[in-house]
Amino acid sequence: MGKYFQQLPERIKPHVEEVTKTSGLPQTEDSIERIAKAWHEKRKMFDEQIAALKMEETGSLPKDNPGGALLLTYSGSLLSLGTSSGGKRRVEYASIGLRKDVPDIAASAGTELAGDIAVGQVVAFIEGPIKSSSPLFKIAVCGAGVGLGEQEKRIREATIFLTNGFVKINRTHLGAPEKSLGQFTMKSMASYVAQKNGLSQKQAKQVIEDFLHVVGSGALLGERVRLGKLGKLYLRRRKATQARIGRNPITGEEITIKAKPEALVPKMSFSRDLKMKASDLLSSVPGAPLVEDDGGVPDSDHVA
Repeated sequence: MGKYFQQLPERIKPHVEEVTKTSGLPQTEDSIERIAKAWHEKRKMFDEQIAALKMEETGSLPKDNPGGALLLTYSGSLLSLGTSSGGKRRVEYASIGLRKDVPDIAASAGTELAGDIAVGQVVAFIEGPIKSSSPLFKIAVCGAGVGLGEQEKRIREATIFLTNGFVKINRTHLGAPEKSLGQFTMKSMASYVAQKNGLSQKQAKQVIEDFLHVVGSGALLGERVRLGKLGKLYLRRRKATQARIGRNPITGEEITIKAKPEALVPKMSFSRDLKMKASDLLSSVPGAPLVEDDGGVPDSDHVA
């Protein structure tokens, strides 16, 4: 077997081999190695996210504990448990995207744990679309001083990031179909929002389009439209500029920069929160696959 498989915890190895059998991939050592590599990357992403949110690993969580949790299974699937209200919890499940016996994504607004949960054991639910999971590899919870409202907020944000991060890992290493979010197109985002909130894809797409229309209208009316933790969208008056000679910093070639009339241009100012997360991402994941500059002729803001 390959190095990634050999580096798996012993209790995970037979599970990865079993997943390979039902994955639809060729029954080869290469397929096992690819699934093992994806598993390692998901574990790393899970660990980094819970560390960023100051969550703690625990060996168990009693059924009557109202706190929420993030759960990583032996197969590399993600379970998100919301905080409890009257015994009912929001629960979301994102599978590895290959298994034929479970949905890629499932969610329930109000379900109930069948019993206490513990590392090495399956999680079972009394009702809802999610009946049980693979054995748990990790359980992450918020610290004792974190209120239930803040716990719910942290777990929701982590769930969105990890779910779609896992999808990207699946696509990269396994060629798994993108039935949730992967390309961040309107269609895939609407599909994800629909599954997450119990809507039809048509309804979700309409909600997203209405939201974007309101945002665009606000900016065009001269408002600074707040977009939560993303930042603000607004119009900025750009002064007229005369034609001039500049130099392409890439080729060194002299170029003529066209004159530009005065205009209103849309601008986005990004929040401190997003900037910090982007900075942390680059420092924790060197060489992360990001969108690169296109390398074309720069505009006037980049010409020396």
